Amino acid sequence: MTQIESRRESDAPPSTATWQRIERPLRSVVGLADMLADRSRDVSAAARNEMIDQLASHVRAVENAVDNLVVATRLRNGEIDFESEPVDLRELIETVAQDWTPDHGAHLSVVGGIGAICDREWTAHVMRAVFDDAFSRGARNLSVRISEAYSKAVIEVDDDGGPVPDSDLESLACIQHRSQALDWEGDVLSHGVAVGRGLAKAMSGDLRYFRQDDVNTCELTLRKQSTTTAPRGQLPKFSVDAVVTEPRRADVLELIDEGSLAVVYQPLVDIRGDDAASRPAIGFESLARFPYSSPPEWFKLAGSSGVGLDLELLAITAGIQGFASRDVDPFLALNLSNATLLSPQLASAIDGIDPGRVVLELSDTARIRSYEVTRRAIDALRERGVRLAVDDVGAGEIDMWHILRLDPEVIKLDRHLVADHQNVRRNDALIRGITTMARDLGIMVIAEAIETERERQRLLDLGVEFGQGYLFGKPEPLQWKSRVLSDPD
Repeated sequence: MTQIESRRESDAPPSTATWQRIERPLRSVVGLADMLADRSRDVSAAARNEMIDQLASHVRAVENAVDNLVVATRLRNGEIDFESEPVDLRELIETVAQDWTPDHGAHLSVVGGIGAICDREWTAHVMRAVFDDAFSRGARNLSVRISEAYSKAVIEVDDDGGPVPDSDLESLACIQHRSQALDWEGDVLSHGVAVGRGLAKAMSGDLRYFRQDDVNTCELTLRKQSTTTAPRGQLPKFSVDAVVTEPRRADVLELIDEGSLAVVYQPLVDIRGDDAASRPAIGFESLARFPYSSPPEWFKLAGSSGVGLDLELLAITAGIQGFASRDVDPFLALNLSNATLLSPQLASAIDGIDPGRVVLELSDTARIRSYEVTRRAIDALRERGVRLAVDDVGAGEIDMWHILRLDPEVIKLDRHLVADHQNVRRNDALIRGITTMARDLGIMVIAEAIETERERQRLLDLGVEFGQGYLFGKPEPLQWKSRVLSDPD
């Protein structure tokens, strides 16, 4: 057992913003209760039932706000003990989801799994806060991915709700470690995810949000359970040391100077087979991995620091070095921006592999200033055998003119189109239209983020023959992939 021993020198009362978070739903509770109690009102049964549902929703909001206020105050004052124990994160999240989803009418999926060293009860509290926050923004479909990154266990929660307000992101940023003490701002005390970040930091982890391609992702990091865990009672205690969770410019520059970058590979397969043995890999996508935080943040910071091209070229060469020596048929898919596509350095970066095995993935949302210039660069690479894929089709508005002007050999459908629980009829029509067009033009269509057998079968019915996703294999280091790529003889 360990306790956060430090306390604030002064415990200021919660701010006006905090009380408003409680007062507003409380006023609604009182008003609805008065209306329901007034028997003189001529209210239909349907209207009364609707008021009851609203009353229950507001009561839950008050309960959550008060609970968060109590937990935040206890945490700030060092009154919470944390149990340091090995926890199966998949089992914990599935347990939380079983209790949470029926009351919210939401769909939640969980993939992956790993053990962490954390407090089971308080980690469950953080997950409920994350789910509640997504629901409050209108999310009804949540996808949880559990993985590992170096010494960290990583839980990523994607949701289809509205964007996280800037004020909430500022609230999260207010919770920091300073002089071995948790520093809080008064107006965040009843904010569930802000409290969650305080709990995560107290368990030597962190909680943060980022948004990409209209998807909100909450990332919770915890200490990863080692393969050899000490007996209960002998586990290392939690500390309140600050954990670096966002890349720094110096780290990006150091990584580029060292010229070393971790890479994993995810298979792209023929999804027509009924089992794994009959679904051959047609290619592998190379994905960069960093010591902490998410790849988009590293590439974004590199771009703003003037070294975006350098980091992308490093990711490309690292992916090729780990793959080129394999004498196999599958292609290697490499992500890049339009700026890197136009760079004269790209040609030398792919010299280490047969160009006929290279597919360059350019996002559908990439900014292209001149299609003429971009097409000239693509055509020069095509003369060497390189192919082009338009990635993330469906992440935003689908611009068929944009796709056709690039004249790709491959189209990759984004997870927003693939998910079988969101706008299914509209998405089905879009996928069917894209596959019909692609078939006429000789373009390969690959669906991303396939996680269930139901999604695979639905995509087959719509004419998609190739796919990528956790159903077929998650991104893994080369040591694991070598068994897949090696000659079966």
